[in-house]
Amino acid sequence: MQTTEGGPLLNEEELRGFEARYGITLSAPYRAFLLATNGGRPERDLFALNGLEENPLGRIHVFFGLKDPVVSCNLDWNLEVFRERIPAGFLPIATTEGADKVCLSVAGEEAGGVFYWDAHAREGSSSTYFLAADFGAFVSSLQSDELSPLMLKS
Repeated sequence: MQTTEGGPLLNEEELRGFEARYGITLSAPYRAFLLATNGGRPERDLFALNGLEENPLGRIHVFFGLKDPVVSCNLDWNLEVFRERIPAGFLPIATTEGADKVCLSVAGEEAGGVFYWDAHAREGSSSTYFLAADFGAFVSSLQSDELSPLMLKS
């Protein structure tokens, strides 16, 4: 997957430090993505969103990374800021054009799975929706349209 506006290149030591700091293990496909891109705006940014009434599609605004000069584009910042709102065991890895997040499950039976978190879910209703069994499958499912970022080819 191609992205633009990602953070500076990362190495394994930095990823291991992030995992140790938060007591989580990143899935292999997601780890490879971070090492290759360190987040950013994806060329293919549309995903199917099943189960959320009147909202069949989501659009990724940016994937989070580490050490990004824009603080709100960092994994650790989002994990800290949304810790009390996003269900336990979920790592916010991307944001939509609104406040909703795409999350990676980092605990339990669903570890490695990708979910959508609805920031505006009514109390007592579901706030998470399954997107893919793993990060690789999620990336493979992404589509683009006329509003998606264009990657310039040289």
